[in-house]
Amino acid sequence: MVTAAGGQSIEQRLLDAALEAATIHGIAKLSMGDVAGRADLSRQTLYRHFPSKQALVAAVVADETTKLIEQVTGAAVAHDDPRSSLEAGLVAALRVSRDHPLLDRLVRTEPETLLPLLVAEDSPAMLQIRAVVEALVAERNPEVATDPVALRRFADVVTRLLVSYAVSAPDDPPEVVAHHLAHLLVPDTFAATTAEEAP
Repeated sequence: MVTAAGGQSIEQRLLDAALEAATIHGIAKLSMGDVAGRADLSRQTLYRHFPSKQALVAAVVADETTKLIEQVTGAAVAHDDPRSSLEAGLVAALRVSRDHPLLDRLVRTEPETLLPLLVAEDSPAMLQIRAVVEALVAERNPEVATDPVALRRFADVVTRLLVSYAVSAPDDPPEVVAHHLAHLLVPDTFAATTAEEAP
């Protein structure tokens, strides 16, 4: 990976510059020239890494989704109990999505640009989030992991809820929403059984 001054990769500099520009101007008015200028790189360098504005925007969404997933995963893995793990992950996801400057701007000003990036079945965000939810659930709930169909369906429901709440934040605080969803999605009997089996 090619690095620039300061040790940061050129690609990451471009992604950070694109995030900053899109937060200020939105995606519709995002200029490749502005992104290159903010990164203090040439347009030629930008196009060598990202051949189109669409490719750049998709990469920014994937990069930001990865950062969100890291925070959610960090919160979830701190708990062994399936319900507590899910609740902690949901709180983190709701907080991060509420506080994200680009997401906030696009929800307010360009929902028609944002929605295809998040809700399309094959969108990088949906695929990344679903894969992480599946992995976390399989690790915390071995019983569910033995049924791939049940695991996929559960991960799909959680993913759709997260994306839905990211686009349209609920009125209640993240902790209240997460607590309610965790109790709704992880039944008492299952939580109790798993807790009894824990060493």
